[in-house]
Amino acid sequence: MITVHFEDHGQDFLEWDIKDGVVVDCQPFQGWLWNGTKVHNTDIQDGDILQITTTDGMERTLRYPVERVEEKVGV
Repeated sequence: MITVHFEDHGQDFLEWDIKDGVVVDCQPFQGWLWNGTKVHNTDIQDGDILQITTTDGMERTLRYPVERVEEKVGV
């Protein structure tokens, strides 16, 4: 699992935990909206823009760049 930290542009979420290409947690807010979202990027790096499919099937480009990626070992 990885934690993706987004640049802060005033949005309600700053971190996504992603496991097997799916958002499993969202912090600090909007987990109800983003949990279950599929992330199509396979090798996420700092500065990346994520390509996603939301739980309602909408394909989108997330507008907030990745600030950093943290590997979660043993999770």
